[in-house]
Amino acid sequence: MPREVYDPKEKELEFYGKRDIKPPAPKREVSIFARRWFMFLYGTFLTLAVVGMLLYKKGFFNNIPLFEALKPKTDVIVKINKAQSIDDVIITTIELENSNYTNSESVEILRTSFSLYKYRKLIFSGDRSFNNIRFPVGQRIGFELNFDKNYWKEANKLEIILRFDNNLVKTNSINTKKIKIKY
Repeated sequence: MPREVYDPKEKELEFYGKRDIKPPAPKREVSIFARRWFMFLYGTFLTLAVVGMLLYKKGFFNNIPLFEALKPKTDVIVKINKAQSIDDVIITTIELENSNYTNSESVEILRTSFSLYKYRKLIFSGDRSFNNIRFPVGQRIGFELNFDKNYWKEANKLEIILRFDNNLVKTNSINTKKIKIKY
């Protein structure tokens, strides 16, 4: 109710309630990781890193010496030209190109050791020999390797080691899951 007498020392209660006013909230320091500029820089870095890795994988940086040094050193790159299933056997045609790792145009004995892996566990290994092969520099040769169908289905990596006249040559590993075979 309004007072009838105005008292200058006392506030008008009907207009100014005696409320406790909350003090202002303390200023909080925002983490650097939550700031907009940091999030922008981080997102830009991740985008460039992913694009760079994809370009590197496609071979975009192959002519730059720094990136050539990062590549794993394999003397011979082998690839599977054809893979087919006959009964319980997978027959693969392995192709490789001579990049000047033989001393002459002919190879007396070519020994191949091959291994199938599931992740890092050895599943199957074998070897095969070929005699008197004409193999000039720059030419390609192909040879067939046979694998059991069950081992091939279980494996995810094929590694081949070649011996040209007792010169040991390591090759790249081949992802067998990407090879399409009609069973």
